[in-house]
Amino acid sequence: MSEAPTSSIQKLDEFFMISDILGSRKMAAMLGLGFSAGLPIMLVYQVLSAWLRDVGVSRTAIGFFVWVGFAYSLKFLWSPMVDRFPIPGFSKWLGNRRGWTLFCILATGLAMIAMSFQDPATNLANVAVCAVLIALASATLDICIDAWRVDSGKNEEQAMLSAVYLLGYRFGMIAAVSGGLFLADYSGFNFAYFGLGILAAIGASTTLWAGEPGEDNPNANLNPGVVVPALFKGLTCLALVSAFFYFGLKDNGYLRILGGWIGSGFQGFMSLFPAGSHAIIGSSFLGFILLLPFMVAAYFLTIGKNALNSQATFAVPILGDFADIVKRTGWMSLAVLAIVATYRISDTTMGVMAMPLYIDLGFDKSVIGSVKGVFGITVMIFGAFLGGWMATRYGLAKSMIVGAILTIVTNLAFAWLATIEEARPIYLFATIGADNIAAGFAGSVFIAFMSILTNRKFSASQYALFSSLFAFYGKSLAGFSGVLADAIGYKSFFVVTALFGIPALILVIFTWVTGFTDKFMAEDT
Repeated sequence: MSEAPTSSIQKLDEFFMISDILGSRKMAAMLGLGFSAGLPIMLVYQVLSAWLRDVGVSRTAIGFFVWVGFAYSLKFLWSPMVDRFPIPGFSKWLGNRRGWTLFCILATGLAMIAMSFQDPATNLANVAVCAVLIALASATLDICIDAWRVDSGKNEEQAMLSAVYLLGYRFGMIAAVSGGLFLADYSGFNFAYFGLGILAAIGASTTLWAGEPGEDNPNANLNPGVVVPALFKGLTCLALVSAFFYFGLKDNGYLRILGGWIGSGFQGFMSLFPAGSHAIIGSSFLGFILLLPFMVAAYFLTIGKNALNSQATFAVPILGDFADIVKRTGWMSLAVLAIVATYRISDTTMGVMAMPLYIDLGFDKSVIGSVKGVFGITVMIFGAFLGGWMATRYGLAKSMIVGAILTIVTNLAFAWLATIEEARPIYLFATIGADNIAAGFAGSVFIAFMSILTNRKFSASQYALFSSLFAFYGKSLAGFSGVLADAIGYKSFFVVTALFGIPALILVIFTWVTGFTDKFMAEDT
């Protein structure tokens, strides 16, 4: 009789893989690294916006600070460095993946601490410099952690690693927003940035025990003869890089002068065309940029086939990484790029208008905050683990189909919310709860999909390329969301954004039917 409960518990444990997750150093490290990645991003968005407004900075100036976030969309431009170049000292001590990660965590913490000594009321330019430094270090940290996750886990582990990463990431965001505003209320924003900078630096300890991918003993190089000179070289490199960007981005700094030259050149180019044609030129240029990845892939698959057999092609940063994707996936690379472009575009476009909808329906800000806060994040984490668990149990292809369907259905829930006549909190709980479960589910399986398609020889640059493409397509279309909502109204807007999810659903069904996703799940490239 006594063995029955134990047997049942064991079956539950095996089914939900609880021991596999909690007993894994890899999973624990992923949680810590996810926290380190999630901490800085809110400090250049919500917390910084609150600080700027608190000291009386205009809304126009605050709006321009959003451009700092382009670092996260353009990170693929410098991601090849993470694959191809070691960090002095740190890489010899910890290996290239952990060495770069330690460098970026320390750089992020240093930039936060530098921000804590600024005063936006008297010198907004220096605040902008520190915000750029936080964003650059944080975006590079994302590259490093994504590469560590891809390299450390087998393909069948990527979905659960993604779920654990998202859990840590959300904890980091909570610490930044809730903890940052609490510290600011207690002793000012300068103290908040200093405290969070110290917390970020403490998070660097994860790199000491996480283990380098493919390394059995993470403590192999922790003897003083290696650590002391490596630490000195690494900190010296960090100081030099920080000085380069800080002095370059200050008033009349060389990087700002270079940016001014580029801006003047662009304005001069646009002045050659009639003023009324600027919108057409801009739209045409954006369309060309959006089609460019597909055009390059088509080139490699047709008249540029010989380039895929030349080592010189793969030696070129970014282009070589892209060519490797095309070579390994063939004509399916067009479907892969289309999935990356469309799988999350429905949620990205819808999300911009969600908050204005809540306000226009008459929901209290405190109610919105409480629903979107602890409740919303909790159910999103649940959705992420549900997606990771389903992908591990039933396959990534089927899980991506479920994620695409959930995205469409929950977008339609917002169309229903737009029709209500009374702003009852239960409606908000139901809509946001459903949407966040779907977002967590789809997010974790989507990260796993991009991870299994990444070649571990170029994991940093290829994953950054995928994630940058996804962000660029989403933000490009989301910029027109307000225009669309004004033109057709909230209800029709959310129906249309739900329809944006249909191409992704068709594409993931196609990859499932052809066995493409399962083929890559079975391979560890």
